[in-house]
Amino acid sequence: MAVVTESENDVTVLQSDSDSVGMLESIFGAITVSFFIIIWLASAISPLILGFAVARGFYSVATAIVVVTVIAYLPGIGNGPIARRLRMFIDKHHPSYYDGVSIVFEGGEVPPAEHRQTFFAVHPHGAFCIGWAMLFTCPNMYKVRFCFAPALFISPFFRLFSRCVGKPGSAARPAMNSYLKAGEDVALPPGGFEEATLTSTTQDRVFIKKRYGFVRLCLKYGVAIRPVYAFGEGSLFNNVQGLWNTRLALNRFGIPTILVWGRWFSPLLPKKKQLHIVVGRTIVLPKIENPTKEEVSKWHNKYIAELRRIYDDHKENAYGPEKAKEIKLEVW
Repeated sequence: MAVVTESENDVTVLQSDSDSVGMLESIFGAITVSFFIIIWLASAISPLILGFAVARGFYSVATAIVVVTVIAYLPGIGNGPIARRLRMFIDKHHPSYYDGVSIVFEGGEVPPAEHRQTFFAVHPHGAFCIGWAMLFTCPNMYKVRFCFAPALFISPFFRLFSRCVGKPGSAARPAMNSYLKAGEDVALPPGGFEEATLTSTTQDRVFIKKRYGFVRLCLKYGVAIRPVYAFGEGSLFNNVQGLWNTRLALNRFGIPTILVWGRWFSPLLPKKKQLHIVVGRTIVLPKIENPTKEEVSKWHNKYIAELRRIYDDHKENAYGPEKAKEIKLEVW
């Protein structure tokens, strides 16, 4: 994967376009993204699958789930040759599915060259975190621990898959404290289910106004924050709009409230659009072991301002001059 310098400040580590991708590569890309989404969905309903298999006497299926569970929790599962080949396959072919993918690091700060401990806050969540998945398998981010919803991370299918292709972790508060205390770089989509609910093909939205927890953690351990925005994430899947208050209220109980579809012939397959992922400049936070509400709010506001700045600076490059004049980032 060649590194291309866009300017003296920004570095592009991935640049692909549909014109340079052959039919076979595009098919491999479709297989890759389909596999990711199927694993995601199967993980969400794995307890139901296991219960159904036992109730119906499908003991071979139940045994297979138990075996996968055991393997998923074995130490060192992501260090073998099969895992490395799977990681290389996904990194090579996943971008080939879309009309174009680019990953840009602002300020020339490209991991793992930088040594400051960093929290990568990724927006928007989207229906299936496709931009997030692109970063997860990006070689420059291999040392970053990507934190997933606890229920998803403990699921055997997703746990096994994610451990083979990257460095996953749990987004549960005790786990996050443990990672940051140990000096690890971490990545998290702080918008969560609420940001997924707000996904739209016509309007870019982030859910961040009430998300103070990650800022508080970064202040506690003196960890820098890099906002990340994946332009085009919302265009990959249609999502039913409206009834926001009811849907966002259900999200607070951990209940997803998205109703999405992608390609007309395969609703779980995302539409072929362009993705432009920008990893923003580092926001250096002080270390305050017990930050006050005012201190958290101050740095939270700085984070939102920097996220808006990234959006405004890069939206023309991502969407073109005409759309850039009209579209604005909605901050919920």
